[in-house]
Amino acid sequence: LTRMDLEFIKPVHTDPVPELKHLVDDLQARILYAEPGKELHFRKEELQLFVGGLAMSQLHIFQGISGTGKTSLATAFAKAVGGECTIVPVQAGWRDRADLLGHFNAFEKRYYERNTLQALYRAQTEADQDRLHIVLLDEMNLSRPEQYFAEFLSAMELSERDRWINLMESRPAHGAPIKLRNGRDIWLPPNLWFIGTANHDETTNGFADKTHDRSFVLELPKQDAVKEKIVKPQSRASWSFESLNWQFNKARDNYKDQIAELQTKINQSSLTTLLSETFRLGWGNRLESQLQRFVPVVLEVGGSEALAVDHLLASRMFRDGKVIGRHDVNADKLHQVEDALRVMWENCELMGEPTRCLAALKNDIEHLE
Repeated sequence: LTRMDLEFIKPVHTDPVPELKHLVDDLQARILYAEPGKELHFRKEELQLFVGGLAMSQLHIFQGISGTGKTSLATAFAKAVGGECTIVPVQAGWRDRADLLGHFNAFEKRYYERNTLQALYRAQTEADQDRLHIVLLDEMNLSRPEQYFAEFLSAMELSERDRWINLMESRPAHGAPIKLRNGRDIWLPPNLWFIGTANHDETTNGFADKTHDRSFVLELPKQDAVKEKIVKPQSRASWSFESLNWQFNKARDNYKDQIAELQTKINQSSLTTLLSETFRLGWGNRLESQLQRFVPVVLEVGGSEALAVDHLLASRMFRDGKVIGRHDVNADKLHQVEDALRVMWENCELMGEPTRCLAALKNDIEHLE
């Protein structure tokens, strides 16, 4: 880290990000040709949700069967936008931050850095602070994120300037890197995202609410074959984080009144009452805050309000342990939830149907019946 203080001082050139309404088309083409000799085609719908997720949370979880491109999307995205991706293979048995960041050897007076710590530090150097950085936690649920990632989960709840991670108990006698606070705390910079890939089998762990509720979760389907002709970009991109963040904030301001009206209708719906009284579930401030950041960006990049709300409700409420997958709920109750969901959808004037939520309910109802 101290070498980075000396070497990473000249800012890397970055370019303004395309307007959000053109961003997904540009990103789809860049990801398609990001890996030499390997075409990666992700549907616009997935990319619209992904970009909305970037505005919503610094922790992403990509789920799906093997071969759906969970790892490829993270690495190709970093290449497509001129960012930096650090791959961190999670190991079974990780218990605390030392497994992720490294540890201080008091006898040798030396800190043994791990790649995650170096990625965090590089993202805030003068050279890289306007670039996009990804830390890819490969197979992140081989161990429990609620243990080895606990400090980060807590930091993400704080305001941006207060997101500090403690590395050691006391300040080193000399030679501490200049970006560390008091020589012992590292900042979680806003231009860095953690993306975890997750498989679900006998070797992995389920995600606790603490992790799930703070993250953007994306279920990736099998990649489609490229049907339309997508032109290869002629130049490389190096996206500016400040430019991207400015557009995210602009979208949130533009749709502020629309999202407030949507939240009011959801809060006053019979679905909200049913979830509260029967399932003891509420939206909470965190979910409402995520709605305010996520939905405007999905709208601005060409997605629909229905797509955004359906995805957010499906990943928050209509998942195992919340509304579905519970031993204390029968099929009749789930039919009531389905009816209330449809009424809320109509009252909110959302297009189509909440396909993700309805699919989750249908599967659980069939199982119970």
